[in-house]
Amino acid sequence: MDWGWISVSIVFGVGIVLAFTLQVIKMGIAHEEKRLAYKAGKGEAGRLEQIVAANEAEMAKMRQRIEVLERLATDGDRKLAGEIDRLRNEERV
Repeated sequence: MDWGWISVSIVFGVGIVLAFTLQVIKMGIAHEEKRLAYKAGKGEAGRLEQIVAANEAEMAKMRQRIEVLERLATDGDRKLAGEIDRLRNEERV
């Protein structure tokens, strides 16, 4: 038997197994880092939650404005003029 080729084949095979194992370990570490980032709110989900919170705050402001406009549209002329003056005074402050 030619022990030279057998030993080269064994070394080559061990090298392939080690390279594959190293790649699997790297993938596992990358996955764990992503999981921890998600858990800490630094991942994509955290950014989306911030966008949703900003949109909800903007919608609350818009609802308040719509309520004022609805009151202005349904009140009488005297109340309307008084409300407009009050709102102008609030903007100046």
